[in-house]
Amino acid sequence: MATCPLCTTGSAKRYCPAKGTHICSLCCGTKREIEIDCPSSCTYLKASRSYEAEKPIVDPDLLAKMHKYDNNFLQRYNHVLSAANLAVTQERMASPWLVDRDVVEVYKALATTMRTLSGGIYYESVPEGPVRLSLFRRLKDAFDALMSPDTAGDQPILKASEALDVLDFATLVAQMNSSVRPRSRRYLDWLSETFGYPQPQQSSGLILP
Repeated sequence: MATCPLCTTGSAKRYCPAKGTHICSLCCGTKREIEIDCPSSCTYLKASRSYEAEKPIVDPDLLAKMHKYDNNFLQRYNHVLSAANLAVTQERMASPWLVDRDVVEVYKALATTMRTLSGGIYYESVPEGPVRLSLFRRLKDAFDALMSPDTAGDQPILKASEALDVLDFATLVAQMNSSVRPRSRRYLDWLSETFGYPQPQQSSGLILP
């Protein structure tokens, strides 16, 4: 049995599509979506998510905040949420580096921007890093279109305060459908699987330093 190239001690029994080689089960479990940038197609990643879904650990604070959003909210802002989901999905297809944590931070940054706008003062709270900045611009364009006076369709013009509510909701949904692992794409995959959006066939396959 070959030795795991990551720890050089364990038996390399599991094929890792991110590394293109076999690694040991311990490295697979402990480095998954932390040091290893796992593709969504990995069978071991899927198995771990199924296990987590059976024994969910939900932050009670997040759960309490979700109770304020009822079916009326979802129906009223369904077109806004769809536009946001589409923007995130399009950015994911263009940027294989995008992970759940990036999306959450961009939601928060855009919410901060909308908060200042609803207060009568416009100031962009721009996130750091090219990946997050690119998503921020794409999402902001989507919201600007919905808030524009010449927006086509039957929907009323979106107010800054309403955009803030939608972004706060989207942030909660992302947090509840992600995991604590820094390279997690569980929320991004959830978006694709739930709403039928495409997803990249392969991640970057890099181990971060």
